[in-house]
Amino acid sequence: MIKSILFLALLTVTSAAAQPARRAPQPRTPQEMVAAAEKLPGVHDDSARALLERALPLLRAPADRPVRARALAEHCWRQAGYVPEPQLVALAEAGLAEVVPAGQGYAVGMLRLCRGYGRENAGQVDSAAADYEFGIATGRRLNEPEVLAMALLLRGDLNYYRGDFASALQDMRAAYDLSVRLGDAEGQRHLLGSIANLYADRRVGDYDRALEYYRQVLASNVAENSQAGISTAYFNIGRTYETKGDVAAALPYYQRSLEIERRRGDPGEVAYVQSAMGGALTKLGRADEGLRWLNQALGYHTRAGDEASAAQALLPRAIALRALHRPREALADLERSAAHFQSTGNTRFLEKVRDEQAQNLAALGEWRGAYDARAAQVELQKRLADQFKEEQTSRLRVQFDSEKKEAENRALVRENQLRGQALAFAGRVRRLQTVVIALAVAIMAALAFLTMRHIAGERRMREMAMTDELTRLPNRRHLLAVAGEALEDARSRHEPFSLLAVDVDHFKRINDAFGHDVGDSVLRRIARACRAALLDGDTIGRTGGEEFIAVLPRADAARAMDTAERLRGAVERLDWSDLDPALHVTVSIGVAQRLADDSFAALSRRADDSLYRAKESGRNRVHAAV
Repeated sequence: MIKSILFLALLTVTSAAAQPARRAPQPRTPQEMVAAAEKLPGVHDDSARALLERALPLLRAPADRPVRARALAEHCWRQAGYVPEPQLVALAEAGLAEVVPAGQGYAVGMLRLCRGYGRENAGQVDSAAADYEFGIATGRRLNEPEVLAMALLLRGDLNYYRGDFASALQDMRAAYDLSVRLGDAEGQRHLLGSIANLYADRRVGDYDRALEYYRQVLASNVAENSQAGISTAYFNIGRTYETKGDVAAALPYYQRSLEIERRRGDPGEVAYVQSAMGGALTKLGRADEGLRWLNQALGYHTRAGDEASAAQALLPRAIALRALHRPREALADLERSAAHFQSTGNTRFLEKVRDEQAQNLAALGEWRGAYDARAAQVELQKRLADQFKEEQTSRLRVQFDSEKKEAENRALVRENQLRGQALAFAGRVRRLQTVVIALAVAIMAALAFLTMRHIAGERRMREMAMTDELTRLPNRRHLLAVAGEALEDARSRHEPFSLLAVDVDHFKRINDAFGHDVGDSVLRRIARACRAALLDGDTIGRTGGEEFIAVLPRADAARAMDTAERLRGAVERLDWSDLDPALHVTVSIGVAQRLADDSFAALSRRADDSLYRAKESGRNRVHAAV
């Protein structure tokens, strides 16, 4: 995880950019207290909250409503990151109940964003997204650039969390442009850092560009002599090098960050960097050194009562303990870590914990426990993959529809242009009688050519819409149409009909271990092998990810089982040595024959159930529905 000094905690919610600390007269009136609190940078949140909590009880007169509304919004944001999420949401809703009837648009926008931030951190992502959209609409409608910049950044962070990197980058760049207009240098630095975080994400993997942005942020913080910013930039550069695979290059940056945090006297940040250093040292084969750093980090988090940070530090400590051949101690850490991540619903960290549990149990020879931990990990991987697939499918559908519409519009414009040319030719024919026959033939030939090209283009578009781009097999839509017709035909003729549900074993592991390019090659080769192993009249298509369905008209249970075994064997015998000598790929297959009253959905469910049993039986299996 990339470390960030939360922009939301540092960006003031007023139009004034954060100013360097300087001696100023003490505010006396509540209006002066609110104005002073708004000008304080995020590192002085405690002082800002104290001023606001003194001012709010004094702002009760009708004339004070605008100032009180701004104070309520400012107070909510100054509490972000300091109080539990339900308390932050309740604080925002209490403020909204007061400022909405008063028609204070700026404060309403900021309080809705504050509530959304609390909801997002409490896991209520959809409700948070609605608050962020409201903030964007309010900022644009009221021409409030501070509200709009904050809302765009929040939505960008949420899109980043959801894996919609293109939308996240668009929002962050728009927020950056607004911060430039507002003259908010601090906001610009933090937005550059957010954009760098996006490029540094493993799912984007543009590490060189991330390092370029982080170095810009570092130079800006050095110019401002912002020690916290310099430390964060060093840390993020180190983390990016580590993610890139150059752990040795990461270590000096972690050390510089640690030196600064020790001088600043922030024990929480010191512990955070210590944990990163411990993990890096373990990767470099220096687990004994790494364990010392990790023990220090965990000790601080435990004393501070920060269970979330302690749970995160337990995972790298368990890895270090395993490297030092102390699996029992590692398992104790992992149990504590798993309990926290399970209670908070953190699937991504829990998947990593289950992986480590499986490795430590295997080291102890406790094979049953290792199997159960690995099975739990695979289930979590599937859940994460399904979530990512659902988000990707929605975005790709929109992208495909837009591109298809643009292609149709271009074809229509071109056709209209050519028709205009044909009309011009016809006018000249009337004036030049001597060439009328030749021109008529030319026009007819041109129209025929255009019509044929249009038909060919439509055919290509239809084929693209019905074919999986990676494997060139029928896609889900095409396969369902074929299966529906074949099932109806089998029902009317009283003939047998069977389905095969095919799934590549441990495909997520293949992608993680060998890369997505190898994963794509695996899917293409499996598709070719399965298609070659089918009989005439049978059809196989890719329905998503590593999943395939084969439609077998006129196939009873015996022939369906024979076909399934033929497909399984064809995949098992494939040679993968040109991709990687360590690569071995198998498939599991579920078989279901149509019953008298089966719908396609019921038949498909039985095939999926059989596939699940084949997976449970050890994979590389064929299982028939009872």
